[in-house]
Amino acid sequence: MPLSQDEVDDLATKLYDAYDQKEPIAPLTDDVEFSTEDAYRIQFEVFDRLSAGGREDVVGHKLGLVSEAKQEQLGIPEPIFGYVAHETVLENEPVPTDEMIAPRIEAEIGFILDEDLTAPVSVTDVLTATRAVVPVVEILESRFQGWSIPSAQDVIADLTSAGKVIVGEQYRDVTDVDLKMESVAVSVNGELESTGVGGDIMGNPARPVAWLAERLDDVDDGLREGELVMSGGITAAIDIEPGDVYTIEFANLGTMEVRAE
Repeated sequence: MPLSQDEVDDLATKLYDAYDQKEPIAPLTDDVEFSTEDAYRIQFEVFDRLSAGGREDVVGHKLGLVSEAKQEQLGIPEPIFGYVAHETVLENEPVPTDEMIAPRIEAEIGFILDEDLTAPVSVTDVLTATRAVVPVVEILESRFQGWSIPSAQDVIADLTSAGKVIVGEQYRDVTDVDLKMESVAVSVNGELESTGVGGDIMGNPARPVAWLAERLDDVDDGLREGELVMSGGITAAIDIEPGDVYTIEFANLGTMEVRAE
């Protein structure tokens, strides 16, 4: 049975308070079981409270669980998604760790759309509609104690682990980059920590974007011209510590340096 609106509101309040007060909580499913559809209802409610303009005023969308291994680990046969709020985008500034609970960093490929995408959508449609691809660093966050994630429903409800976003300055035409073979390496204070290639993301980073365009149709939404779509983590997430410097080096999309304070 779907959660009542009162139940959705109560669970959204728990997550919003954890976000606002920077005090982690136990996973929601410790107390109540709910479906993937209910998890998105909770997420949308939390996002509407956090963002001044709600879902009508977003930078774009983010994807998660874009590898089969992660999907199997959390027991869900598809990626998950969330919204990117203007307030979460960092502009030439360090990661404010004192404003976060337990931030982690990972590298992603971003798609800047040149036109709307509505279902049905293929990988070719995504590439045709893409104005540019950009390097993206996502600062993940969890409102759950110790990054405890017992279910995909918890992750979805928790804004798909949204924290902060840093968009690189290197915009490239999608035809100039072999997305499947685009490699990235993440170093911490000069020491290599994590690597990956675009093909690790469902075989092609454009594939989860196509999936998202289809999935958003189920919630009366879609991908719009000018939006940023983050295709999911290429590298493993790394814990962020104050004072550390993170170098994210893409093969063709340029190099980004991120400092934590």
